[in-house]
Amino acid sequence: MVSSSRSAGSTSGVNKSNNGPSRTCYCGVIAPLKISTSEKNPGRRYFGCRYWPDEVEDCGYFEWYDSEVSPWYKELLFEVMAKKKKGTGQGKGNPHHGEISFMDIVRVVIGLLVILVVMVGILMWMVYKG
Repeated sequence: MVSSSRSAGSTSGVNKSNNGPSRTCYCGVIAPLKISTSEKNPGRRYFGCRYWPDEVEDCGYFEWYDSEVSPWYKELLFEVMAKKKKGTGQGKGNPHHGEISFMDIVRVVIGLLVILVVMVGILMWMVYKG
């Protein structure tokens, strides 16, 4: 069931294919499907004016896409989103926490090359043995 109401809160954009759900806002443009990250409606999807929160451009269009969820599920979703936002607590104070460093990539590539060399060696041994 789709309902309309205005709600202040955080949002996250969702990319939808051309075959996905769409609405046209009062501006005459496609209203993107977004995901609420507010405590009141965590994870709930809605359509909103493309220009929100720009008060000059925003036409005020808002329409819920999902039905309201149970309080238990809301709390669970909000906790998961809060943990995702904070990270796991490891590396606090590091502005690059969660990013993959160049050295991590080098280690993975070297590891894969070692595995490849070993596999080729085993294959060659099997071919020439028999």
